[in-house]
Amino acid sequence: MNAIYLRSIDRWVRVDARGNKEGVQADFSVDDERLAFPIRKEYDEVDYKTVYAEPLPQTMSILENSTDALYMYLHSLPERI
Repeated sequence: MNAIYLRSIDRWVRVDARGNKEGVQADFSVDDERLAFPIRKEYDEVDYKTVYAEPLPQTMSILENSTDALYMYLHSLPERI
């Protein structure tokens, strides 16, 4: 999930940059958010509504210092923000 700040409306707008393909329609809209895929609570997926203008230092440290992406994904990232 990404967000862009639109000065003309003085607010952040979240966008789903995973793109469109057959069966997926996540076109940009200022008025309503369009996710490419639904959040699946049965897999413990979370949709954080907060927009961070700067990346979290803890997360950046993990990303910068990891050498094994799979291990990082499974064991190093925070459970919750």
